[in-house]
Amino acid sequence: MQREENRSQVKKELIVFLVLTFGATFLLELVGIGIYGSGILTNKIMLIPMYIPAISAILCMVAFRSAALTREAGIFLASFLVASAISLLEGLYRPLLGTIGPLPVLTVVVSVTAFLLAVGQNLKRPWRDRLTLARLSVGMNYRYYLFLPVAFSVLFVLGLLLSHTAGLSVPTQGFDPGAFAMFIGIYLATFVVAWPKYFGEEYGWRYYLHDRVFAIFGGNTGVLLIGLVWGLWHLPLNLVGMNFPDNLLTGNLVYLVYTVTIGIIYSFGVLKTGSIWIAVLLHAITDSMVVSGYPFLANGQVLAAFLPVLVLLGAMASVLLRSRIWTDDTAVRVIS
Repeated sequence: MQREENRSQVKKELIVFLVLTFGATFLLELVGIGIYGSGILTNKIMLIPMYIPAISAILCMVAFRSAALTREAGIFLASFLVASAISLLEGLYRPLLGTIGPLPVLTVVVSVTAFLLAVGQNLKRPWRDRLTLARLSVGMNYRYYLFLPVAFSVLFVLGLLLSHTAGLSVPTQGFDPGAFAMFIGIYLATFVVAWPKYFGEEYGWRYYLHDRVFAIFGGNTGVLLIGLVWGLWHLPLNLVGMNFPDNLLTGNLVYLVYTVTIGIIYSFGVLKTGSIWIAVLLHAITDSMVVSGYPFLANGQVLAAFLPVLVLLGAMASVLLRSRIWTDDTAVRVIS
């Protein structure tokens, strides 16, 4: 009886999270599309959606009095909300205290401070332990913080290079591996400032949705469902050409395969480490590959040019799916 009540509660939390996340995101994007059309893709309003999943998760944690919302978790999540608010304010309006290069000073100070807070909380074991249920500790199996990002990056780059070599696509600014490497370095160096936007997605998908879907459907089915949900969440923007504008219908289907594929890799990292931070890091790497790889290696927005990337990452995901971690109740079912 108790188990059924818990399952019913998890379903309720899951539904509320999805309604909040999809409702807020689709409303914002559909209104934006109605006003700007495809111009929404370069409008400042595009800064907002990435923060919505984590905000929805936090609202649900508060509303349902989650046991994961310890004092330490609450302090960090509050700092994330402050950093997100400052980042959005300066991004949508203007830098309030000037800039450091292209970066607003206040955003840099607040985001770096919040990041250092997370580091500091993880240095003291009692604090780290009280972050574990919310997946905010650095977790365990630290080697995966090296293995997964390196393997993922190598396959992504190799896929873009294969596209270029095979003549499937040319980069948008001219083939230049050196410039690509430089921009990747710059992009990742700013992670301590830009982390809130990656955390904004991943804490919603790879913590709140992840743990509840896995608790209901298990790991193997759950990870596929999460990938599909994540892909469908991008639907309004994809329909106006955010990804694969050369072939919207087929492109949207391929994009769902892509989100399922990289979702498997992200979730594998979360299950192996017990931490959301591996997914945040992988998301930052993914975006850095797109922002730097498409201009200097091969334009992956061309559907045919993206297929080598998808095939290679798909092979990695297929190998990871063979792990026993997906059926390990200790790793999969974190919800108390």
